Amino acid sequence: MSDMFAPQENENLDEAQEFRDMLDKSFMTIRNGAIVKGTIVRVTNTEVIVDLGYKSDGIIIKSEYTDDSSASLTDIAKQGDVVEVFVVRVNDGEGNILVSKKKVDSRANYGKLEQALEDKTPLPGKIVDVVRGGLIANILGNRVFVPASQISSRFEKELDVFKGKEFNFNILEIDRAKRRVLAGRKELAAKEAEEKRNEIFGKLEIGQSIEGTVSRLTDFGAFIDLGCGVDGLVHVSELAWKRVRKPSDVLNVGDTVKTTIIKLDPESGKISLSLKDINANPWNNIAEKYPIGEIVAGTVARLTQFGAFVTLEDGIDGLVHISQISTRRIGKPSEELSVGQRIEVKVMDIDIEKQKISLSKREADLILNPPPIEDEVEAVEAEAVEAVADVVEEAVEAVEAVEAVEAVSDVAEEAVADVAEKAVAEEVAETAVTPEPPKEDE
Repeated sequence: MSDMFAPQENENLDEAQEFRDMLDKSFMTIRNGAIVKGTIVRVTNTEVIVDLGYKSDGIIIKSEYTDDSSASLTDIAKQGDVVEVFVVRVNDGEGNILVSKKKVDSRANYGKLEQALEDKTPLPGKIVDVVRGGLIANILGNRVFVPASQISSRFEKELDVFKGKEFNFNILEIDRAKRRVLAGRKELAAKEAEEKRNEIFGKLEIGQSIEGTVSRLTDFGAFIDLGCGVDGLVHVSELAWKRVRKPSDVLNVGDTVKTTIIKLDPESGKISLSLKDINANPWNNIAEKYPIGEIVAGTVARLTQFGAFVTLEDGIDGLVHISQISTRRIGKPSEELSVGQRIEVKVMDIDIEKQKISLSKREADLILNPPPIEDEVEAVEAEAVEAVADVVEEAVEAVEAVEAVEAVSDVAEEAVADVAEKAVAEEVAETAVTPEPPKEDE
């Protein structure tokens, strides 16, 4: 019975084999390195499936579709799109065909990169990665290296902020053998910055309030990014009404601040800013807060050879001259005062224009703690004795000066007399008549 069905089975097997052979012949031949066209049939978050007209579909992983790691495949690849791909491997071990769209794009546009280098024509690109020494930009489907020094017209320490951003680039160098392309935007950035600076300067004026971001701190102040690549400087003296030792005490990089323009220099491109609130200027009503003759409290801020600066409030420092520190004579302020000490002082004078206040601890002490009468008499006597001693000393100096002058005068008179005597003698000698000797008799 089995022998009766054997020919039929063999015939079916032959037909199946023939069908497979015909099916295989209907598919195109694909080899590694070939460039073929295909239709996208499915898109996922990690890969794109392409119908290549072959018995197996082509698979494009995300890194072979785009250099932009932040891009979504479902946004840039659509079902039904016809794409050209490069065959990377016909069989990946699982029967799949690995293909790359990126390699096709790169090869197709390589000539455009060379033309841009020759013509010095900028090309658009997107920063897709940060690497050692610079960044990687995707320009016309090619991975192009951008040195850190070429990403901006000024030094940029943090390169991560450029990732994902689009710029125009100049092609600087192409090594076809190594398929290496070098690009930069330093010149373009400098030109853009100049144009934006000119535009911004045309809109700014002294006294204008403007918001910015702290971009850099130095010992002498803080640089504020006003936008469009324009920075302004807040000098340390303009950070607050109170005394600020260093900018980092009151600001941090990245802080958003509201500043006031106090100086503009379009030629140099410099903008001077201030963080001081004009309405909160402690000197606005200084005479009312600290009337001359009134005793007020303050804190010793710093000591110098000539006196001590006392802080009455934030932004208001007065000077106590060394002669006004104590009722006794002292050689240096530190004999009586120390930094941070709270003291009572008397307001002696105010110069609103120069923003200076003269203070006296000595006068305040005499009022608040008047010495006993005996001590006062002794103090007056001591002052009188000291004054008399000063007068006597000056008189002695004057007498010595007079005696010196008289001594010089005596010497001068003697010298004049000697000169006169010699002159008379010479004159007599010249006019004297010498008698003639007697004549002998002839």
